[in-house]
Amino acid sequence: MKRKIGLLATARKKASTPSAALDLYISPLFVKSVQYAQNHYDDFYFFSAKEGLVTKDQYIEPYNVSIKNFTTSEKREWAHHVIQDLEQYVKPSQCKIYIHGGWVYREFLQPALERAGFQFEVPLEGYNIGNQLKWYDEQNHVKK
Repeated sequence: MKRKIGLLATARKKASTPSAALDLYISPLFVKSVQYAQNHYDDFYFFSAKEGLVTKDQYIEPYNVSIKNFTTSEKREWAHHVIQDLEQYVKPSQCKIYIHGGWVYREFLQPALERAGFQFEVPLEGYNIGNQLKWYDEQNHVKK
């Protein structure tokens, strides 16, 4: 059976001091996505515009970088590096990836995952932020 791996977006809202990734990002959507991932996936990682692939305990300085300011070429390069780093932890034949994050990131991550041979799913595709928060609340409530 393939492992279920979450690939979660980080957040614009951050703590003011350097912290482990799990503690640095403090938006409600991020917190709820982490709670969901802890209850539903075998493991999970984050993606950020500045850091690329991020592990849960990776120590990060607060920053203000958005992929929206990247050129198309930089976005492709960023996605390639995220997937390359992901392959250090999981192999395409051994897992299925569940991407939690907006289209601005997924537009480049999804093709990079396909090229690398990963199977993936986007559980919240088409949901606005309000509906995502509601979905996480419902899913996290059911699991408790």
